[in-house]
Amino acid sequence: MAGAPFTVRPSEAWDGNDGPWSTFALGFGTPPQFVRVLISTTCPQPWAVDPLGCTATDPASCTTDRGGVFNKSRSSSWQGEGLYDLSQELNLGYGGNGDWGRDAITLGYPGSGAIAVNNQLLATIATKDFYIATWGIAPRPTNLSRVDSARNTFANSYPSLLSQLKEEASIPSLAYGYTAGARYQLKRVSASLTLGGYDASRFVASNLTFSLADDNSRDLVVGVQSISVIGLSKELLPKPILAFIDSAVPHIWLPVEACRVFEETFGISWDPSSDLYLVNETTHEALLAQNANLSFRIGANTITSDFIEIVLPYASFDLQVLDTYPNITNSTRYFPLRRAANDTQYTLGRRLLQETYLIADYERSTFSVNQCRFVENNDPDIRPIFPANATNSTTGAPPFDQDRKHDSSDLSPGIIAAIAVGSSVFLAILVGISTLLRRRRSKGKTPNSDHLDQTSMAPEPSESTIEQELHADPIVPAELDGIGLGPREMEDSVAATEMSAVEGERHELHG
Repeated sequence: MAGAPFTVRPSEAWDGNDGPWSTFALGFGTPPQFVRVLISTTCPQPWAVDPLGCTATDPASCTTDRGGVFNKSRSSSWQGEGLYDLSQELNLGYGGNGDWGRDAITLGYPGSGAIAVNNQLLATIATKDFYIATWGIAPRPTNLSRVDSARNTFANSYPSLLSQLKEEASIPSLAYGYTAGARYQLKRVSASLTLGGYDASRFVASNLTFSLADDNSRDLVVGVQSISVIGLSKELLPKPILAFIDSAVPHIWLPVEACRVFEETFGISWDPSSDLYLVNETTHEALLAQNANLSFRIGANTITSDFIEIVLPYASFDLQVLDTYPNITNSTRYFPLRRAANDTQYTLGRRLLQETYLIADYERSTFSVNQCRFVENNDPDIRPIFPANATNSTTGAPPFDQDRKHDSSDLSPGIIAAIAVGSSVFLAILVGISTLLRRRRSKGKTPNSDHLDQTSMAPEPSESTIEQELHADPIVPAELDGIGLGPREMEDSVAATEMSAVEGERHELHG
């Protein structure tokens, strides 16, 4: 019997050295040691920060700053597997390895309706590339392969945490609904995560679904057709691109030519040392005064006429980077835009998911992106996504079956601004048409003509591997096999993440 959707309560904390970001709590080991984690839509397994992730040269608050640590030696149920690379975000320059093993995991704090999973694969990390621990919710399995001293290869495959929850009937399907939360909205709106379903109260339905890409390491791919400033005839994206939605990273990675348009439009400057767009107080005040709302037009590809507009207020770009971030001496404000070296780096990170509700249905290989709605004292509306083979389900992840009507008070200020601008344009068009028709009546009407010819006003379509130490240095990528995928009805049809190690060689864990 399939389980019900499981909604995880957020930790109510805001963490990160490039944030702040709304986190969740995971308990690792027996008895559980609770740490705060960020959601990764790319990673299939959870990671906890190892005590070695905080060194003598780090601030005294390092353990707290990193959301807490998991000490494996204090868990009676830990079963070590060895050191393997992490194999995540390599294309963006992130690196490091993990001390992998199996242990019990508790999803949420005690008293929150938490679910416990035993013998789950996880990794402890010391690298600061991933400053806060990670809860991976991708469904693909992980293969740990090792080579012994005689050069014989041994491999073991482990299910993802999401798959394990479905297998144990804790959730109904390989699906989830997620938004990253927005500290600047209302009275700080925390993140929302529902496994096996979604919370219909958190978004305005787009009525569009997209197919997952064949490469399961970059499956949530959308066509970004345009990025514009609402109210201005200013296009920030010189040409449409395909971009990957990835909650594991905080930034938006765009082509260099697009970044230069952002620089001209907002007066921001790129800092080559940190590779960030740092913002001084003068520029910050100017940006606050401008208070721009950015519109991202997103479709299944770069030319389809079916698309959704996601509106991002400037407040969502107004972030602070702390001095624990690489090559940052003093905490400062920054604009979360990154220069992409090539098209493999085009990424829409956690920044986008502050204003976007993502629904991923791996049972049917589809997903959707929807504009968040922010309402005081919001009542959750949790809806299940049934398995693809369920006899009582003809649809998967919706949001098309919503029977709720949302008025304009549900919408964020950015959307309201977009509607206002659009309404003004539409009104101007109506006035023009009315004037034209009156002229035609005065000039062309005959005694026998008591009606006008009708002109079609339809809109034109838019054209729219060996890792010996656990540290933060770049690593040799592990190979990801099986990129050609069919429908993801079972985890076996999802290609695994493969990681390698060699027995008999020195392995160390460094921060």
